[in-house]
Amino acid sequence: MYFQFNSTIEIQPEERTWAAILLLLISLAGGIINAYIGSGFLFGIRFRGGFFIFSISKSFSNILVCSLVFFWMVPAVFLKANLVSTYVNIILSQLLLFGLYIHGNLTQCFLSLNRFAAICFVGNVKRKNSDLIALGVFTSWFAAIIWTLLGYPECTCYFSSETLTFHYTDDCHVSNYQLQLYCAFVLMMISNMLNVISFLIICCGGAKTISFSCRNAPRRKQRNARMFIHCMLQSILFIIDVSLISFLNSGSSGDILVALPSMAYFALFDGLIMLLCNNDIQPACIASRNLQKKSSVISISASDFRM
Repeated sequence: MYFQFNSTIEIQPEERTWAAILLLLISLAGGIINAYIGSGFLFGIRFRGGFFIFSISKSFSNILVCSLVFFWMVPAVFLKANLVSTYVNIILSQLLLFGLYIHGNLTQCFLSLNRFAAICFVGNVKRKNSDLIALGVFTSWFAAIIWTLLGYPECTCYFSSETLTFHYTDDCHVSNYQLQLYCAFVLMMISNMLNVISFLIICCGGAKTISFSCRNAPRRKQRNARMFIHCMLQSILFIIDVSLISFLNSGSSGDILVALPSMAYFALFDGLIMLLCNNDIQPACIASRNLQKKSSVISISASDFRM
């Protein structure tokens, strides 16, 4: 989330260079990782449940964030020029700061809800699962469009290549920004509340189970554990993002250099979480180690069942 608006700090040439290089490296790395994850979820996994579909939607959102930073902000910062028209600048700024951020929060809430339903009501909502997933994906992207166009064209913000900050055109934009903060806070609270409830249910042994063969039971348990950790780490990432950027309120050039690439930072770390928590899409060098560990766990569990 971005907090530095309407700054008049003069950016020195070396600071501008460092900002451009930082934006370039982070957005490039984040785009590559999320593109790899998205292709892995699409083509590398046979079973595509709701959790993976929401993860695909989120990785695509991260790709859009990194693409906007790489193809739009990096050249603007390097050349110290707004390379697009004012109206295009406004749309891209609104999409980057509002639309895609709300999309990420809402999708994360659906991911937590998916894990909560899988733990508590497994099998009971399976028949209508596909319809609910489609509705969730549609809702998150529809919300992104609404927030992007919110207040357009008067009550909006735009990116300034001179000060490396986003400027709002009217004071009413502050109200829109505060509304976004409240919505993001509510979504984060719901997401983390569902995660805590799911964790307590797992610890108390109240999770619903399905009978699997001795061969598949340990693997399914490991997958469910990875999905839960994946979901919880992403929820915590939102809290860290808001907490960290909220402390940068001095408006200094150092704060701006930290806040400016915060969207790309978030997309990068969000992609890394998805990569590390999903063995099915990891590179061969990492997946081979996990496969050896998984094989040893499965063989032990199978022997236990034979006893």
